[in-house]
Amino acid sequence: MRVAAARYPRGVARPLGDYEKKRDFERTPEPPARRPRRRPGTPPIFVVHRHEARNLHYDLRLERDGVLLSWALPKGFSYDPSDKHLAVRTEDHPLEYMDFHGVIPKGEYGAGTMQLWDRGRVVYLNGPGGPETGEVKITLHGRRLRGEWHLVQTKQGPNTWLIFKSKDRYAGLRRDSVLGCDLGAAPEAELPPRLAPMECGVEAAPFGDPGWLFEARFEGRRVLARKDGEQVELVGLARAPAAVLAALRAVRAERALLDGVLVAHDASGRPSRALLEERLAGEGAGVVLYAFDLLHFEDYDLRPLATLERKAALRGLLAPQTALLFMDHVLGRGVELCAAAQAAGLAGVVAKRCEAAYVSGPSADWRALELAAQVSSGASVARALQESVARAAPARVALTNLDKVYWPAEGFTKGDLVAYYEQVADVLVPYLVDRPIHLNRFPDGIAGKSFYQKEAKEGTPEWIRTVALGSKSRGGALRYMVCDGRDTLLYLVNLGSIDLHPWMSRVATPDAPDWAVIDLDPKDAPFRDVVRIAREVGRLLRGIGLVPELKTSGSSGLHVFVGLAPGYTYAQSEAFCELVARLVVRELPEIATVERALAERGGKVYVDFGQNRRGQTVVPPYVVRPVRGATVSTPLHWDELEADLQIAHFTLQNVPERLERLGDLFRPVLSAPQDLAAAIAALEGYWNGRR
Repeated sequence: MRVAAARYPRGVARPLGDYEKKRDFERTPEPPARRPRRRPGTPPIFVVHRHEARNLHYDLRLERDGVLLSWALPKGFSYDPSDKHLAVRTEDHPLEYMDFHGVIPKGEYGAGTMQLWDRGRVVYLNGPGGPETGEVKITLHGRRLRGEWHLVQTKQGPNTWLIFKSKDRYAGLRRDSVLGCDLGAAPEAELPPRLAPMECGVEAAPFGDPGWLFEARFEGRRVLARKDGEQVELVGLARAPAAVLAALRAVRAERALLDGVLVAHDASGRPSRALLEERLAGEGAGVVLYAFDLLHFEDYDLRPLATLERKAALRGLLAPQTALLFMDHVLGRGVELCAAAQAAGLAGVVAKRCEAAYVSGPSADWRALELAAQVSSGASVARALQESVARAAPARVALTNLDKVYWPAEGFTKGDLVAYYEQVADVLVPYLVDRPIHLNRFPDGIAGKSFYQKEAKEGTPEWIRTVALGSKSRGGALRYMVCDGRDTLLYLVNLGSIDLHPWMSRVATPDAPDWAVIDLDPKDAPFRDVVRIAREVGRLLRGIGLVPELKTSGSSGLHVFVGLAPGYTYAQSEAFCELVARLVVRELPEIATVERALAERGGKVYVDFGQNRRGQTVVPPYVVRPVRGATVSTPLHWDELEADLQIAHFTLQNVPERLERLGDLFRPVLSAPQDLAAAIAALEGYWNGRR
């Protein structure tokens, strides 16, 4: 049964007949057009839906004359003005659609998952007649989309348009959101005139923890930097340095509140409080503001967001300037940064919990790490940190043959591999701890002979933890090594194990996996098919109420993980993943298969559920793979799952910087395990055709 089209007032831009005609409202959860247009004078809104249909795209909807004008954007948005993306004009939608999100059933028009990706106010810059003239100039005020955008009709047809960013204060990098991060949890609020800053509430000895980030503490003056339009100030500072104020005007926002420290560097490059006070008493020449937090952006209070999210937002806010700099941090490596700061003669280090909100006053989520007094060598922070990392291998790990070339084409050495693992150890080890581990050893690099090693060999140091577990293939118990810390990790890497293969279950519960895995293995299939299948796996899992995590395999495919609540067996995990795999193959039979034998795959992507068995392994995130390019198994945002995604873009050279910038995207696999009971029931409904 189809619902009759609603009667709308006169003056509607385009009739909603096309919208009604394409939908059966007995089957689709989409709203029929029933609402009259809103009160006169109400600012028009825009909505963007992330639409996981046959192909992922974004739907831009602009309110005008009682309907939502709609365009489908196959490649989404870009803040780079040189990127001109296709925008296909589609049928107008009713205003009810501004609140819609859900799953449109298979067989219905637009079948797939519809998520609200952004919404806010829209201002038309070239009048209400824009669509009819072939050009729409708008200003968007959303959480992801800000500033001026242009939609231009092409000569290829009435529904073929291009969308691109105007060259305004927000334009810049090729990203799809204004700050390059998600502001969804930030509440709307007015820019506060002033507030009390957050302070360290605990003094502590140097420590390392992947759940904390660490910043150097400079001698200087703590200030809040406030921007409201063209009015800028350093709160509480009567005479602010002109260069700092000019840099503050250039940030990519109309309204912002930053937390930071004013610094003056002496001739050796170290911050000097005395020199700062001298310069502030004058014109402030040479004074620099190091910003380390963003408390407010445009219409949003960012203080409830996690520290790492706020710092990512701050990094995206700052334009290249010499008087306003981003205070960088290291993730997890507090001991090393303290050593570097001490060598550089700095005052100390501040530890901040990655998931902490910003609260005024002293907090245990910020800790002051005091350094032992010593005479400074005058080294820069960057150089001192590099030297401290190079010295960080525990004394009981004797590193050998560090100059041996492991990747001949790229020239990467064993020393490069060890240095990479030392950098990411605090983030990687939680995925290894308390699990039997298999090694994949390449003593002469990827061009030499290699072998797998499961059992701890004779001569394994006593301080390496081992555990005896039954092995069906050996008919008895095997003594496995267990990697419970950085020193064991470096020992294993020094053996030539380029990548590491832990069990999915722990020593104490060897038959209960901590995660379920779908492994997408392309072999000879095109990688674009892997991307398309991964989207379908993600769509399906989200549709049954789960939160899947995505990463590259680092070799040729993609992995989709679901963290499991305690109590599930390997048999249950495998059965669940098999049903997911077969549903995906049923949905995409032309590119996906569950046939394991290469000869039977027919050039399709193998949707592998069979890894979910005791003793089987899938590489964890952040391990380097023994392939050309020294690529790394790297966690991804689902929005990065585009047709141009390339595994080769993630290597031991750039993944540490990505990790510092984004944090551990994969951590929910460990920190937020999920119950499968409701998901299994929903999955069975999918299999039986109830959607």
